Amino acid sequence: MIYKVSMEVKKKALDSLKKMGIKKSITNKNTYFIDGDDPDSACFEAFNKLKDVIISEKISDEIVEYLEEDLHNEVKVTKLLKVKPYA
Repeated sequence: MIYKVSMEVKKKALDSLKKMGIKKSITNKNTYFIDGDDPDSACFEAFNKLKDVIISEKISDEIVEYLEEDLHNEVKVTKLLKVKPYA
């Protein structure tokens, strides 16, 4: 099943990421289309995709530590929709 996952990143996290040099890859509101077995796995994969997008812009020890320890407290899923596959 395909899910549309909308996520909101708090201003505190955006400011922290900007200080680390991440400026283009994420915004306050991010939307991802995820292929998942259930809503929980879709949210988990969307969060991982958000982290991958950040790492693709720039990677350092400081950024990896922030992603592993602090980012999950600064991101929330605001909308989760099942997307009907076209037949």
